[in-house]
Amino acid sequence: MVDENKAEKHIARTIALPALLVISLLVARLVMHSKTGIRLSAPIELSRSGLSLSMPSGNGWKCEEKWTYENNIFSTSSVFAAGGASNQSYAQCRYLLAAQKDTPLERVSRHYIKTETTETGIIMAGDITIDWASVKTDMGIEIILGVCELAGGRELEIEVLLTAEEQGRAQQVFDKIVKSIRFSDNGLLQAGARLISDIRNKGLDIARDENSSVSFFTIADSHNKIIGFTMDAMELVRTDANTTINAADYYYLRGTVSDEQVSFLHGGADLRQFTWRVETSSRMGSKGIEMTADSGVLTVRTSQVGLSVNRRAGRETGEYELGETAVPDIILGPVLTRALDSNEQAFIIDVIRSDGIVMPAYVEKMPPAKWQTDSNSTRMEWLDGRGYWQQTYYDSSKKAAKIMLGQESTYTLSSVDANEIMRIFPERANLVRDKNQILDRKL
Repeated sequence: MVDENKAEKHIARTIALPALLVISLLVARLVMHSKTGIRLSAPIELSRSGLSLSMPSGNGWKCEEKWTYENNIFSTSSVFAAGGASNQSYAQCRYLLAAQKDTPLERVSRHYIKTETTETGIIMAGDITIDWASVKTDMGIEIILGVCELAGGRELEIEVLLTAEEQGRAQQVFDKIVKSIRFSDNGLLQAGARLISDIRNKGLDIARDENSSVSFFTIADSHNKIIGFTMDAMELVRTDANTTINAADYYYLRGTVSDEQVSFLHGGADLRQFTWRVETSSRMGSKGIEMTADSGVLTVRTSQVGLSVNRRAGRETGEYELGETAVPDIILGPVLTRALDSNEQAFIIDVIRSDGIVMPAYVEKMPPAKWQTDSNSTRMEWLDGRGYWQQTYYDSSKKAAKIMLGQESTYTLSSVDANEIMRIFPERANLVRDKNQILDRKL
């Protein structure tokens, strides 16, 4: 009996040792696979752009699998979290509204001073040509940056940064992202460019030479309660040298501490050069923003103290490249009116908002509903993913009669005359009565 027990133990040890060896090899293989195997997410689509791509996901990579919009750039990213807090490896793709003029190597050099170029090249992703550069920093960080131009002046940047712990894998990650890129030109940016080009050549339908076009709208909340109003004024000024646009707008929201915003724009009729000042006062304090567009670049300065922006004291918040379809929000009304007569059924333009953000917007002409007598309407969808939309209804003379603004709640702007505004808001009657206080204000 004793001999039988010894035999069984010997057999068990004989079987267990190879089994443990196999298990150890499998574990080691799994660990190596988690470090070197790169899986990709499902395609991440950028709304209305025709672009989709995949990012590293799983095996230590964390990806939110969506595009976000910040500082006038769409981006999606993935972080390699398996290396711990000290590991800062990541991959990021950025969709730029206007193409820059520098090379991938020049862009990397702007952010990392001490670099050593290892390689540059060109790679194809379908019909897209991507220029790329690979560099290493003095800290052992490996960076690959690829740049490709898309339709309508847009640009895609692909950046992969891996720390010393992940040396030699940046190219593998970069190549996988590139191979996942899918792009189909939907023509929306070109349609927007044709519309804006026509406006630059022929001008906007704005009253000329001091016969300023002034419009008033009441603002009602989702319960149909009137809570404020807007006043807009525009004029074209002709001289022997050129034609310029003067535009001003004012909005007022009644409250214990009322919200007010007034802005003034002076610029060329071709919309390429302008200065636009925005002054806001609310319970959060006062703020001024000044925007200057020149040579395809928008410069934004802000001031948190007082209502005026001082060039010397104001804080410069950034400079942004402007594409061919960029237009200031303050003159968006006549731009959309011109779209009614154009051949473009749907298009994308870049709207420069009063807060200095350049926001792509999808615009579609809509036929009138059966219950409407309006000629038609335009619906605009902001493309930052937050669900903002605006629908403008026009009367038979193509004048805006009603504007719906929505996200989670819907607000209605209804066209009225000055007398109605003064009746509802007597506390602002003097300003409405003397509208030139706004239009004649100097920038």
